Amino acid sequence: MWLLFALLAPAFYGGSNIFDTFLANRKFRNPFTLVFYTSLFNLAFIALLFVLQRPTIPTTEVIPIFLLLGFINVGYLYPYYRALQNDDTSVVVAFFGLGRIFIPILAFFIVGEVLASTQYVGIALIIAGVMALSVRREHARFLLSKAAGYMTLAAFVMAFEGVLLKYLFEHGVNFSAALGGEMIVSLLLAMFFLIPHTTRTDIVANAGLFRKMLPVFAAEEAFTFLGFAAESYAIVIAPVSMVKGVTMLAPFFLLLYAKVLKNRLPGVFKENVEKDSTIRKMILFALIVFGVMLVKS
Repeated sequence: MWLLFALLAPAFYGGSNIFDTFLANRKFRNPFTLVFYTSLFNLAFIALLFVLQRPTIPTTEVIPIFLLLGFINVGYLYPYYRALQNDDTSVVVAFFGLGRIFIPILAFFIVGEVLASTQYVGIALIIAGVMALSVRREHARFLLSKAAGYMTLAAFVMAFEGVLLKYLFEHGVNFSAALGGEMIVSLLLAMFFLIPHTTRTDIVANAGLFRKMLPVFAAEEAFTFLGFAAESYAIVIAPVSMVKGVTMLAPFFLLLYAKVLKNRLPGVFKENVEKDSTIRKMILFALIVFGVMLVKS
């Protein structure tokens, strides 16, 4: 059963990534403004969660975990949106595979945890895969895509979300309380974007565009919520490492969506689906997924 939900997560995430790309590249150039408006939808999903399942009251010892999760939920979005403005959507999403190497590497340096040889191979494969995806040739020189730095930061931030959610579930926090609590904190943090004058001015200036794009925002947030809910439920009943390994299939779903829909929705996708590019991406995506499986072994 957990595998079904784990597979649904990247399928839904792939849909939300498409809408994210459209909004970040064609409508809202300031990522802070985009983060603010997407966070407003948390109100609807919090209410839905609490109606579907009565939330447990968390103890004071897990409050810092909610704060960290809220920061993660908001903090990864800025570099993520910046990356979408600089590279193909599937390539950007594949960079989340880097998140699988940060925790074991930190464990090595902080507590001296020694990895198995296969895990070192897995880390090397993940790094090689994402580096190959991000290399661009310009004027006889090979350069890294600007998305590489942004997504390395986003992947590092997101690396801790699954572990922190599992911690909440194991300490008596139920599904609706865990997800709803994270959303409440991230919504409150997003309100701080109204303090800087420049960002507040841009948010106000784009209020009309937000209203116009409301159906697109609703679709994007619905896909995000469904993906997050499916992934979180899978984490309730299965090890985090197994679930996170399956969610790394998101780039494959994105390529599938692009192949099927790009001609019908040419203004929505930012994806090179020419044959040579698609084959290259699929090989590198498979390399990253294989590396993720080795790291969790």
